Amino acid sequence: MKKNTLLLFVLLISFSSFSQEAFQNWEYWNTWTYTPKAGMIKQFENAAAEKTKKFNSGNDNLIVTYKIVTGLNNGTYLRIQPFQKSKDYDKDKSKELNYWQNNVSEYVAKAEGQQRWARMPWGDVNTDGTPRKYLTQHSYIIKPGKLQDFRRWQERIGEIRSERRPESARVILGIISGGNWQEFVVFNGFDKYERSPKTYDTTWEEEYNKRFGSNSWDSDRENSTESIEMLIGHQVQTLELVESMLPN
Repeated sequence: MKKNTLLLFVLLISFSSFSQEAFQNWEYWNTWTYTPKAGMIKQFENAAAEKTKKFNSGNDNLIVTYKIVTGLNNGTYLRIQPFQKSKDYDKDKSKELNYWQNNVSEYVAKAEGQQRWARMPWGDVNTDGTPRKYLTQHSYIIKPGKLQDFRRWQERIGEIRSERRPESARVILGIISGGNWQEFVVFNGFDKYERSPKTYDTTWEEEYNKRFGSNSWDSDRENSTESIEMLIGHQVQTLELVESMLPN
């Protein structure tokens, strides 16, 4: 019994060390959500904007704020901190946190804890680091063992999307801490709802099958759909950039 316990302990330590090593070179994104108190929306925006300008205007600690405008979370603010490295979590943030607590939190009715995400390089589409005016946020819970089915469709359709919708961007994040381990978020960014589609010789489906094999559109799409948990497995909401809260 003692030997088995020791072996289990060694295995856990080894797995933990491997996980930490594997995550060292990833790019991390942090997110927080805040709902202002009734009648204090402007006060919240002004106070959070001032905090952002003081602490979050550099490339290594940039924060961009969006407001959710559809669904049950309408009126809630999503603050996004992209481009983080593992070493950034070793920094002393006490001064920044104290400032928020003393100057902003009084206007907040509900605050969700920090969530940490890893950016999936295979999900990037037309990314240039510029925050888009609008986002559609697709949140997915993927069934265990089905990530490759989800990834295959997203990666392949993203290749075509990058060519046919150059005005839009896409980032895909996978949860690291603060949520369901199987959760992924797809952010599609754009600056205008109205657009003028170009004419192509092939439809999206025809181009997909041409590149990836006959009937791959149907099979990849079906496998991706089946990779998603049925209960609350896919949720969508729309967000708008709060320009007054930009760091610069």
